[in-house]
Amino acid sequence: MFNLAKAFGAIFSVHTYSTENNMLVEEAVVDESIYPNQTGRVRFQGSWWPARCDRQITLTPGDTVYVIGVDKITLLVSLTPAD
Repeated sequence: MFNLAKAFGAIFSVHTYSTENNMLVEEAVVDESIYPNQTGRVRFQGSWWPARCDRQITLTPGDTVYVIGVDKITLLVSLTPAD
């Protein structure tokens, strides 16, 4: 059986950055615009993922964002590692 926790654990084990808050985050690049309260898409570790930003901003293709969490299969992203 597929182990989702193990799979996501592997995603976040490479190229992590430590911030002042000791959070582990990684960079991704927006591939499809992410609008407020909507899901877009990012390129993360060689593949595309649905992504959402909880702030009231629009992220456009080419923007560098930081993965700060996961909600099911959707990556939660922010413009800065500390958000």
